[in-house]
Amino acid sequence: DQDGVGQGTADTPEPPETEVAASIGEPVTIGDVQWTVTDAERLDELLSIKGEYEPGNFVIMDVTFSNSSNQDVTLATPFFTLIDSEGREFEPDIGNNFTYLYPEENMFVEPVAPGSTKEGKLIFGVEPDSSGLRLQVGEARFASDETALIDLGL
Repeated sequence: DQDGVGQGTADTPEPPETEVAASIGEPVTIGDVQWTVTDAERLDELLSIKGEYEPGNFVIMDVTFSNSSNQDVTLATPFFTLIDSEGREFEPDIGNNFTYLYPEENMFVEPVAPGSTKEGKLIFGVEPDSSGLRLQVGEARFASDETALIDLGL
């Protein structure tokens, strides 16, 4: 039935291999964890509470992470990748996350206990011309290659 086939493709404008990205404020669940980016902005400088200053091109985002597994999850930089419209990939700069965030905001400071949620921030360095930024998040296990995308609208 050709009509049925044509009708089906009209409803799905994107090719099947295109991963649909979530939006800011929209939770994504991967395995036993859930990620939500609640805000994201570009900055041309970082300023620490101690007055340390770093010029550059940065994206800072507010992230909520929920651990529904039965074990502690220690977040690590490979679990987050920022991807721009040209396919360039950026990992969070661990030094910047320790220097320019309060300890309670830093997602890398301490493990997230089973059944708990952590809210914090992530800082990425990006290229000056980066646009179409999407955060790729994972299942927060090194053996897993399951990921989801969150469109930051930047």
